[in-house]
Amino acid sequence: MFDNISILAGHKAIEIIRDEGLDISRVKVIAGASGSAKFLVLTGIDRVLISLFKDRADPLYLIGTSIGAFRMAAFCQKDPLKAIGILERKYIEQHYELQPAKKDILLEAEKIIDAYIGDSDIDDILNHPFLRFSFLSCKCKGFLKNEITPLLWLGLGLAAGMNIFSRNSLGYFLERALFCNTDALPPFATMNQFPINIYGLTQLNFKQALLSSGSVPVVMQGVSDINGVPGVFRDGGIIDYHLDIPFLPNNDGLVLYPHFYKKITPGWFDKKLNRKPDHDNMKNVVLIAPSESFVQTLPFEKIPDRKDFMTFKGKDRERMDYWEIVVKKNRKLGDEFFEAVQSGRIREIVKPLY
Repeated sequence: MFDNISILAGHKAIEIIRDEGLDISRVKVIAGASGSAKFLVLTGIDRVLISLFKDRADPLYLIGTSIGAFRMAAFCQKDPLKAIGILERKYIEQHYELQPAKKDILLEAEKIIDAYIGDSDIDDILNHPFLRFSFLSCKCKGFLKNEITPLLWLGLGLAAGMNIFSRNSLGYFLERALFCNTDALPPFATMNQFPINIYGLTQLNFKQALLSSGSVPVVMQGVSDINGVPGVFRDGGIIDYHLDIPFLPNNDGLVLYPHFYKKITPGWFDKKLNRKPDHDNMKNVVLIAPSESFVQTLPFEKIPDRKDFMTFKGKDRERMDYWEIVVKKNRKLGDEFFEAVQSGRIREIVKPLY
């Protein structure tokens, strides 16, 4: 019956779920990872989460990087289902010339943000009754501040090379930038593996700050015109690709994590290193992901990704058709997750994350 989803949990979370099921009131954090077009497989689950938490009163903290941050911003609007729908549609409808410049891709990202977040929506996001929105970007140092492509590549190469030996070495090249409400800091604001700056979100800096979280190096220009926030900022996924952070350092509550995969890759440069996240950071996490059998039902037997722009270069209609099929099919994931929670059968199907 639950063939389309996989539910995995950290060592503390799995004990709770096997004992009592998933009590939504225990959830303190919802997380969203980087992954560009991969998010198109998750919007069915996102829609269910919106419905499950609609009557919430206690604070619920949202944290994301890149497209994960974009999704979390949709959750916080007065009509989150409409916002998710617009984000989904506008992302699918992206169109580029055969050889787009970095600026062209950045402008397309700005169009997507403008389409699903109006000025009044920013006020709603920042003043939501119970959702506390935050996201991560990377503040650049040294060569990574540069837009001259060879120098930027040099900086990325040095960072990737040193990361092989120690993930902590990324702190020589980048600093975490946590954008949030500084009057009520989220529980994960104490993260300290890398140098960190905490910036307050405002009406004036919101869109450019959000854009910076998804500014992929080399592909897009860095973002340096964030109101009241000096520096050059790039994709938050460089450090926090899948969010290996101490979500709940006081061990209280659960973290819900709709994810594209059944594993967590800590940083952008760890994709081929098989580096695992910190076991303690994952203890409260409940991860919901598409199963292998579900992925095999998708066109090309894969989840959409950023490489599709190259695969379907000059064939946008074919890419859009493919992505639209994925969006239609992903409702099954949401339906199964909802059924697992409501029936209590999540106790039976949950498996260890690590």
